[in-house]
Amino acid sequence: MSVSAKCHNYTGCMKAHQGEVIHLSSGAPLVCPECGKPLTMGASAKSSGGKTVLWLVIFGVIGVGAYFGLQSLSSKPGTTPATPTPPPVSGSSTPIIAANPTPEEHRPSTPEPSDSDGPSNAVSPDQFNLKISDSENQRVREEVLTRIDLMPNLSQANRDKLHNSVERARGMGMVISIPFAAGKTSLSPAEIQVLKDVLDRPNLMKLRDDPTAVFVVLGYADAKGDERKNLPVSQKRADSVLDAMRDKCNVANVMHSVAMGGSTLHDSASLEKNRVVEVWAVLP
Repeated sequence: MSVSAKCHNYTGCMKAHQGEVIHLSSGAPLVCPECGKPLTMGASAKSSGGKTVLWLVIFGVIGVGAYFGLQSLSSKPGTTPATPTPPPVSGSSTPIIAANPTPEEHRPSTPEPSDSDGPSNAVSPDQFNLKISDSENQRVREEVLTRIDLMPNLSQANRDKLHNSVERARGMGMVISIPFAAGKTSLSPAEIQVLKDVLDRPNLMKLRDDPTAVFVVLGYADAKGDERKNLPVSQKRADSVLDAMRDKCNVANVMHSVAMGGSTLHDSASLEKNRVVEVWAVLP
């Protein structure tokens, strides 16, 4: 049985200089046959193992350094690590869905313009015709008297008082006519301002200063649909104008609102022109 050894006399021995492994028989003295220096057993195996461990350590240090270097770069402000883009799948027909899509019903929508916010189309005559003999005034008076007799929510005492005021009036004339859109029953701020401007005119202020003067507010609807629905709509329109006259225009005279219901009094061809409220001044 032989043993392997190695000489480390690098300055005086060629075998040590060339790294030659020396094989000796078992029991032979561990000295170099060339230079006589002591030999080291297993030098080859030990050297090989040491070199392997050394290289593993070197590679480990390099790997750890590279890892922490990348971590340091990614943590610097303003540095965004690149996100790998997945390759497209060939032949796939599956649609791409965005994460957390906004539900359709929660998406903001643009509101439709409201006719109550626009300018008023109210009409007011420059000169009030209070002549009771005028044919138009007479026609309206007859219509009002007929409607007063049919008003369901008016007490008999108030019915008689209003009826007598209109029937025996020595003067009667329209102050203002305010159109309403379909289904609309209230005045916009712009329409209230127009109403106030008309009522503040000098000739109207003269009527307002007369404590006997009465304002009759007539609410109309078009003749479409059920009259049982048109009547309360026309009442709400008249009430809204009366409330504005009292609360926004400071009219202190006696006032009555009369629901005229569905009508073709203003225009029998264009029914929408009958959706109005008229304010009439009555001098008993």
